[in-house]
Amino acid sequence: MTGSSLQELDQNGAGSDSSKSVKSAITVSGVVKKFGKTTALDGLSMNIPTGSVYALLGRNGAGKSTLVQLLMAMMDRDSGTISVLGHDPAKEPEALKQRVGYIPDRLPMYDWMTVAEVLKFTSAFYERWSREEEIALVKRFGLNTTQKVSSLSRGYRALLALVIAMAHNPDIVLLDECTSGMDAIARREFERSVIEALQQSGRTVLFVGHQIDEMERICDHVGIIKDGKMLIEMPLDQLKDTVKLLRITGEDNLPTNAPGCRVIEVKRIGREQLVKVELSKAGVMPTLPPGLMIQETVNLSLEEIFVALLDIPQEAI
Repeated sequence: MTGSSLQELDQNGAGSDSSKSVKSAITVSGVVKKFGKTTALDGLSMNIPTGSVYALLGRNGAGKSTLVQLLMAMMDRDSGTISVLGHDPAKEPEALKQRVGYIPDRLPMYDWMTVAEVLKFTSAFYERWSREEEIALVKRFGLNTTQKVSSLSRGYRALLALVIAMAHNPDIVLLDECTSGMDAIARREFERSVIEALQQSGRTVLFVGHQIDEMERICDHVGIIKDGKMLIEMPLDQLKDTVKLLRITGEDNLPTNAPGCRVIEVKRIGREQLVKVELSKAGVMPTLPPGLMIQETVNLSLEEIFVALLDIPQEAI
Protein backbone atom coordinates (compact mmCIF):
# COMPACT_ATOMS: atom_id res chain seq x y z
CA MET A 1 0.00 0.00 0.00
CA THR A 2 2.95 2.31 -0.53
CA GLY A 3 2.87 5.32 -2.85
CA SER A 4 -0.49 6.52 -4.08
CA SER A 5 -2.54 4.07 -1.99
CA LEU A 6 -1.08 5.44 1.23
CA GLN A 7 -1.83 8.96 0.10
CA GLU A 8 -5.42 7.89 -0.64
CA LEU A 9 -5.61 6.61 2.93
CA ASP A 10 -4.50 10.04 4.15
CA GLN A 11 -7.27 11.66 2.12
CA ASN A 12 -10.03 9.17 2.92
CA GLY A 13 -9.10 7.77 6.32
CA ALA A 14 -8.52 9.21 9.75
CA GLY A 15 -7.97 12.94 9.85
CA SER A 16 -9.30 13.60 6.34
CA ASP A 17 -11.80 16.23 7.48
CA SER A 18 -9.10 18.46 8.93
CA SER A 19 -6.71 17.93 6.02
CA LYS A 20 -9.34 19.09 3.51
CA SER A 21 -9.95 22.31 5.41
CA VAL A 22 -6.26 23.30 5.67
CA LYS A 23 -4.79 25.42 2.88
CA SER A 24 -1.50 24.17 1.49
CA ALA A 25 1.65 26.23 1.95
CA ILE A 26 3.57 24.15 -0.61
CA THR A 27 2.19 21.96 -3.38
CA VAL A 28 4.28 19.96 -5.84
CA SER A 29 2.57 18.03 -8.62
CA GLY A 30 4.16 15.58 -11.06
CA VAL A 31 7.57 17.26 -10.99
CA VAL A 32 10.32 15.80 -13.13
CA LYS A 33 13.95 16.90 -13.01
CA LYS A 34 16.72 15.22 -14.98
CA PHE A 35 20.47 15.73 -15.08
CA GLY A 36 21.54 14.22 -18.36
CA LYS A 37 20.48 10.58 -18.27
CA THR A 38 19.92 10.65 -14.49
CA THR A 39 16.37 11.26 -13.26
CA ALA A 40 16.55 13.01 -9.89
CA LEU A 41 12.79 13.56 -9.52
CA ASP A 42 10.40 11.25 -11.29
CA GLY A 43 6.88 12.70 -11.21
CA LEU A 44 7.10 13.70 -7.54
CA SER A 45 4.06 15.18 -5.80
CA MET A 46 3.89 16.68 -2.32
CA ASN A 47 1.48 18.70 -0.19
CA ILE A 48 2.52 20.64 2.93
CA PRO A 49 -0.39 22.05 4.97
CA THR A 50 -0.12 25.60 6.23
CA GLY A 51 1.12 25.71 9.83
CA SER A 52 2.51 22.18 9.79
CA VAL A 53 6.03 21.01 10.66
CA TYR A 54 6.84 18.64 7.81
CA ALA A 55 9.77 16.19 7.88
CA LEU A 56 11.09 15.22 4.45
CA LEU A 57 13.06 11.97 4.61
CA GLY A 58 14.92 9.82 2.13
CA ARG A 59 18.23 8.12 1.52
CA ASN A 60 21.14 9.96 -0.08
CA GLY A 61 20.37 10.42 -3.76
CA ALA A 62 16.61 10.07 -3.28
CA GLY A 63 15.97 13.59 -4.61
CA LYS A 64 15.61 15.69 -1.43
CA SER A 65 18.32 18.21 -2.29
CA THR A 66 17.03 18.61 -5.83
CA LEU A 67 13.53 19.29 -4.53
CA VAL A 68 14.82 21.92 -2.08
CA GLN A 69 16.71 23.68 -4.87
CA LEU A 70 13.55 23.75 -6.98
CA LEU A 71 11.52 25.18 -4.09
CA MET A 72 14.17 27.88 -3.53
CA ALA A 73 14.37 28.80 -7.24
CA MET A 74 17.99 27.66 -7.49
CA MET A 75 17.10 25.70 -10.63
CA ASP A 76 13.99 24.99 -12.71
CA ARG A 77 12.09 21.75 -13.21
CA ASP A 78 11.72 19.93 -16.53
CA SER A 79 7.98 19.43 -16.07
CA GLY A 80 5.23 19.50 -13.43
CA THR A 81 4.02 22.34 -11.23
CA ILE A 82 5.25 23.92 -7.97
CA SER A 83 3.46 26.44 -5.79
CA VAL A 84 5.06 27.96 -2.70
CA LEU A 85 2.63 30.31 -0.94
CA GLY A 86 0.91 30.75 -4.29
CA HIS A 87 4.15 31.62 -6.11
CA ASP A 88 5.86 29.63 -8.86
CA PRO A 89 9.52 29.70 -7.74
CA ALA A 90 10.76 29.72 -11.34
CA LYS A 91 8.64 32.76 -12.25
CA GLU A 92 8.63 34.77 -9.00
CA PRO A 93 11.90 33.98 -7.21
CA GLU A 94 12.34 37.35 -5.51
CA ALA A 95 8.77 37.53 -4.17
CA LEU A 96 9.20 33.99 -2.87
CA LYS A 97 12.50 34.62 -1.08
CA GLN A 98 10.95 37.50 0.85
CA ARG A 99 8.48 35.04 2.39
CA VAL A 100 10.70 31.99 2.97
CA GLY A 101 13.39 31.65 5.63
CA TYR A 102 16.05 29.21 4.38
CA ILE A 103 18.75 27.53 6.46
CA PRO A 104 21.00 25.29 4.32
CA ASP A 105 23.66 22.91 5.56
CA ARG A 106 26.30 25.61 5.17
CA LEU A 107 24.97 29.16 5.14
CA PRO A 108 27.60 31.47 3.59
CA MET A 109 28.63 34.18 6.04
CA TYR A 110 31.51 36.64 6.17
CA ASP A 111 33.72 35.22 8.91
CA TRP A 112 35.37 38.56 9.61
CA MET A 113 32.04 40.16 10.56
CA THR A 114 30.60 40.16 14.06
CA VAL A 115 27.14 38.71 14.72
CA ALA A 116 25.71 42.24 14.84
CA GLU A 117 27.35 43.17 11.52
CA VAL A 118 26.02 40.05 9.81
CA LEU A 119 22.49 40.82 10.98
CA LYS A 120 22.71 44.48 9.93
CA PHE A 121 24.10 43.51 6.51
CA THR A 122 21.47 40.81 5.93
CA SER A 123 18.53 42.92 7.06
CA ALA A 124 18.95 45.24 4.08
CA PHE A 125 17.84 42.47 1.71
CA TYR A 126 14.44 41.91 3.35
CA GLU A 127 11.45 44.24 3.21
CA ARG A 128 9.79 42.69 6.28
CA TRP A 129 12.85 42.51 8.54
CA SER A 130 11.86 43.14 12.16
CA ARG A 131 14.49 44.62 14.42
CA GLU A 132 12.35 43.70 17.44
CA GLU A 133 12.18 40.06 16.32
CA GLU A 134 15.91 40.02 15.67
CA ILE A 135 16.68 41.27 19.20
CA ALA A 136 14.26 38.79 20.78
CA LEU A 137 15.74 35.83 18.89
CA VAL A 138 19.33 36.84 19.63
CA LYS A 139 18.46 37.00 23.32
CA ARG A 140 16.58 33.69 23.27
CA PHE A 141 19.45 31.85 21.57
CA GLY A 142 22.14 33.43 23.76
CA LEU A 143 24.14 34.89 20.88
CA ASN A 144 26.92 37.36 21.65
CA THR A 145 26.50 40.13 19.07
CA THR A 146 30.12 41.30 19.47
CA GLN A 147 31.54 37.87 18.68
CA LYS A 148 33.03 37.28 15.24
CA VAL A 149 31.43 34.64 13.03
CA SER A 150 34.79 32.91 12.64
CA SER A 151 34.81 32.11 16.37
CA LEU A 152 31.28 30.67 16.52
CA SER A 153 30.80 26.95 17.04
CA ARG A 154 28.85 24.92 14.47
CA GLY A 155 25.81 25.05 16.73
CA TYR A 156 25.92 28.82 17.23
CA ARG A 157 26.43 29.42 13.51
CA ALA A 158 23.23 27.44 12.95
CA LEU A 159 21.42 29.52 15.57
CA LEU A 160 22.62 32.71 13.87
CA ALA A 161 21.29 31.30 10.59
CA LEU A 162 17.97 30.66 12.33
CA VAL A 163 17.81 34.31 13.44
CA ILE A 164 18.45 35.38 9.83
CA ALA A 165 15.78 32.96 8.60
CA MET A 166 13.12 34.17 11.06
CA ALA A 167 13.77 37.87 11.66
CA HIS A 168 12.25 38.89 8.34
CA ASN A 169 8.92 37.33 9.38
CA PRO A 170 8.76 34.54 6.77
CA ASP A 171 5.65 32.44 6.29
CA ILE A 172 7.75 29.31 5.70
CA VAL A 173 11.02 28.20 7.31
CA LEU A 174 13.03 25.60 5.38
CA LEU A 175 15.68 23.74 7.40
CA ASP A 176 17.94 21.78 5.04
CA GLU A 177 20.36 19.42 6.79
CA CYS A 178 21.23 22.30 9.13
CA THR A 179 22.29 20.07 12.06
CA SER A 180 24.83 18.04 10.09
CA GLY A 181 28.29 18.35 11.57
CA MET A 182 27.03 19.18 15.06
CA ASP A 183 27.77 16.98 18.04
CA ALA A 184 24.86 15.40 19.92
CA ILE A 185 24.69 18.13 22.57
CA ALA A 186 24.72 20.95 20.00
CA ARG A 187 22.03 19.19 17.95
CA ARG A 188 19.81 18.76 21.00
CA GLU A 189 20.24 22.42 22.00
CA PHE A 190 19.50 23.57 18.46
CA GLU A 191 16.47 21.30 18.34
CA ARG A 192 15.17 22.73 21.63
CA SER A 193 15.67 26.27 20.37
CA VAL A 194 13.95 25.49 17.07
CA ILE A 195 10.97 23.90 18.79
CA GLU A 196 10.49 26.83 21.15
CA ALA A 197 10.83 29.45 18.42
CA LEU A 198 8.67 27.71 15.84
CA GLN A 199 5.92 26.63 18.22
CA GLN A 200 5.41 30.25 19.21
CA SER A 201 5.58 31.55 15.63
CA GLY A 202 2.99 29.22 14.09
CA ARG A 203 4.93 29.18 10.81
CA THR A 204 4.99 26.37 8.28
CA VAL A 205 8.26 24.43 8.56
CA LEU A 206 9.89 22.05 6.09
CA PHE A 207 12.63 20.06 7.83
CA VAL A 208 14.99 18.07 5.57
CA GLY A 209 17.57 15.84 7.23
CA HIS A 210 18.87 12.49 8.44
CA GLN A 211 18.53 12.95 12.21
CA ILE A 212 15.22 11.10 12.21
CA ASP A 213 14.82 10.76 15.97
CA GLU A 214 15.21 14.51 16.40
CA MET A 215 12.88 15.27 13.50
CA GLU A 216 10.26 12.98 15.02
CA ARG A 217 10.15 15.16 18.14
CA ILE A 218 9.52 18.26 16.03
CA CYS A 219 7.34 17.24 13.08
CA ASP A 220 3.63 16.51 12.72
CA HIS A 221 3.67 15.53 9.01
CA VAL A 222 6.06 13.19 7.18
CA GLY A 223 7.02 12.63 3.56
CA ILE A 224 9.42 9.88 2.47
CA ILE A 225 11.05 10.07 -0.96
CA LYS A 226 12.40 7.01 -2.75
CA ASP A 227 14.04 7.10 -6.20
CA GLY A 228 12.67 10.55 -6.94
CA LYS A 229 9.07 9.69 -6.07
CA MET A 230 6.97 10.29 -2.96
CA LEU A 231 6.64 6.91 -1.28
CA ILE A 232 4.54 8.06 1.69
CA GLU A 233 3.05 11.35 2.79
CA MET A 234 0.72 11.73 5.77
CA PRO A 235 0.43 13.07 9.33
CA LEU A 236 2.96 11.46 11.67
CA ASP A 237 0.29 10.09 14.03
CA GLN A 238 -1.50 8.42 11.14
CA LEU A 239 1.74 6.95 9.81
CA LYS A 240 2.43 5.42 13.23
CA ASP A 241 -1.08 3.96 13.24
CA THR A 242 -0.44 2.48 9.79
CA VAL A 243 2.93 0.72 10.25
CA LYS A 244 3.06 -1.61 13.25
CA LEU A 245 4.99 -4.52 14.74
CA LEU A 246 2.73 -7.45 15.63
CA ARG A 247 3.67 -10.30 17.97
CA ILE A 248 1.76 -13.28 16.65
CA THR A 249 1.60 -16.86 17.94
CA GLY A 250 0.81 -19.95 15.89
CA GLU A 251 2.51 -22.59 13.77
CA ASP A 252 1.92 -20.95 10.38
CA ASN A 253 3.39 -17.72 9.09
CA LEU A 254 1.13 -14.75 8.46
CA PRO A 255 0.40 -14.86 4.70
CA THR A 256 1.86 -11.98 2.70
CA ASN A 257 -1.60 -11.41 1.24
CA ALA A 258 -3.43 -11.39 4.58
CA PRO A 259 -6.56 -9.20 4.31
CA GLY A 260 -6.07 -5.73 5.75
CA CYS A 261 -2.29 -5.42 5.58
CA ARG A 262 0.93 -5.76 3.64
CA VAL A 263 3.61 -7.87 5.35
CA ILE A 264 6.93 -6.02 5.39
CA GLU A 265 9.14 -8.30 7.48
CA VAL A 266 8.78 -11.54 9.46
CA LYS A 267 11.06 -12.87 12.19
CA ARG A 268 10.11 -16.21 13.71
CA ILE A 269 11.18 -17.51 17.14
CA GLY A 270 9.64 -20.94 17.78
CA ARG A 271 5.82 -20.60 17.71
CA GLU A 272 6.08 -16.83 17.90
CA GLN A 273 6.64 -14.44 15.02
CA LEU A 274 7.38 -10.73 14.98
CA VAL A 275 5.76 -9.19 11.91
CA LYS A 276 6.10 -5.64 10.64
CA VAL A 277 2.98 -4.75 8.69
CA GLU A 278 1.58 -1.85 6.74
CA LEU A 279 -2.13 -1.71 7.55
CA SER A 280 -4.68 -1.02 4.83
CA LYS A 281 -6.57 1.20 7.26
CA ALA A 282 -4.83 3.06 10.06
CA GLY A 283 -5.45 1.45 13.45
CA VAL A 284 -7.44 -1.51 12.07
CA MET A 285 -5.73 -4.87 12.62
CA PRO A 286 -5.61 -7.44 9.78
CA THR A 287 -7.74 -10.55 9.53
CA LEU A 288 -5.66 -13.56 10.61
CA PRO A 289 -6.15 -17.15 9.42
CA PRO A 290 -7.34 -19.75 11.96
CA GLY A 291 -4.59 -20.79 14.36
CA LEU A 292 -2.85 -17.40 14.44
CA MET A 293 -3.42 -14.85 17.20
CA ILE A 294 -2.10 -11.33 17.81
CA GLN A 295 -0.64 -11.26 21.31
CA GLU A 296 0.77 -7.74 21.22
CA THR A 297 0.78 -4.65 18.99
CA VAL A 298 3.99 -2.61 19.24
CA ASN A 299 4.35 1.01 18.15
CA LEU A 300 7.39 1.80 16.00
CA SER A 301 9.53 4.92 16.00
CA LEU A 302 9.72 7.04 12.86
CA GLU A 303 13.22 5.73 12.21
CA GLU A 304 12.03 2.12 12.50
CA ILE A 305 9.19 2.87 10.08
CA PHE A 306 11.62 4.56 7.68
CA VAL A 307 13.98 1.57 7.78
CA ALA A 308 11.16 -0.94 7.33
CA LEU A 309 9.44 0.77 4.40
CA LEU A 310 12.66 1.42 2.51
CA ASP A 311 13.98 -2.06 3.34
CA ILE A 312 17.24 -0.70 4.71
CA PRO A 313 19.57 -2.72 6.98
CA GLN A 314 19.52 -1.01 10.39
CA GLU A 315 23.33 -0.76 10.41
CA ALA A 316 23.18 1.33 7.22
CA ILE A 317 21.28 4.16 8.95
